[in-house]
Amino acid sequence: MNKNKLTAALKKKALGAAIAVAISTPAFADVTLFGIVDVGVGSEGDTDIAVRGGEGRTVELPSIWGIKGSEDLGGGLTASFALESDLEASTGGTNRGGSTLSDNGARFWARQANVSLSNDMGSLTLGRIYSPALLAIAGVDPRSFYETQSGLWQYLSLVETNNTNTHVDVFLANAIQAKFTPGPLSVGIAYGAGEVDNDSGANSNTHIGVTYSTDSLTVMANYIKNKGNNAANDSLGENEKQAVGAKYTMGDIKLAGYYIKGESTSAAGVNSEAKGYSLGATFTSGSNEFDIAYYNTELEDTTDAEVDDIILAYRNNLSERTTLYAKLCSSDKGANVGFWGGGACNGAQGENETYYGVGVFHKF
Repeated sequence: MNKNKLTAALKKKALGAAIAVAISTPAFADVTLFGIVDVGVGSEGDTDIAVRGGEGRTVELPSIWGIKGSEDLGGGLTASFALESDLEASTGGTNRGGSTLSDNGARFWARQANVSLSNDMGSLTLGRIYSPALLAIAGVDPRSFYETQSGLWQYLSLVETNNTNTHVDVFLANAIQAKFTPGPLSVGIAYGAGEVDNDSGANSNTHIGVTYSTDSLTVMANYIKNKGNNAANDSLGENEKQAVGAKYTMGDIKLAGYYIKGESTSAAGVNSEAKGYSLGATFTSGSNEFDIAYYNTELEDTTDAEVDDIILAYRNNLSERTTLYAKLCSSDKGANVGFWGGGACNGAQGENETYYGVGVFHKF
């Protein structure tokens, strides 16, 4: 056999071996494609009738898709990863670009991009994550953080920060999270490394969520501190939030609510404080769910800076994955309330308006 034939034969064998290894030994034993597609028709402003498939007043859930996987390492230890992105289902685009609501620049895996090691006692996660403070308060929101018309908007818009390592306290980048889950107790502690030159504190985040949950009762508390991104003075743009809440289930009725407060220092050094609370109930009958919830948000030391939101919603669960919905939100927003402190429905400044949305979402 001449040299050329020998080289070709060796390359063919090497390729065959690589394919065999790839087929017989996948990198992860369990890899799953998952997501939500939600498209609704509703009002996004005074006169708009809009079709939405991403985020906003109209839809119940964000449209997302992602990949997750896990591998059993033995001895009770599991390795896993999660990659999750946004989707604008009504146009086919993405909706996590650079804006006042996001960190700097668009990111493809804008929701999650992380790897974890876990066992029966908890987990250690590195990368981009959902804030443990967010996950704690979501469990006691009367509307379970169903997009804009819920406590999610009140939570994210309560006070301002210029920290670019967090996306409105929903997602944390450059994060290290330790989570402990002994029995009904869950404690999540996350630190986001600021990565500002010559200052280890600037642009950093500390997010904590604590939940105690049984079949009928959930109790939570959380704490958030985001440092400003100015290395010379990281108190500029800094904010803090704290919340406590509970949810109680009795038969077909769930009662839930929380109290939240926050304070911040703007980039110009101006201090501001805000507070809010929610109360609501969900009634379930067969495949039908009915929500009623009230949210109050107030900026302190500012006149005409209070928001009152009342939300009514109905969902028909056609299956475990597919749901039809309809909802209304009546928002009464003070003239001196802008985006920050904007309430649960993100209503128009100085207006009393009603928004609606009808649509369908499918989980896969």
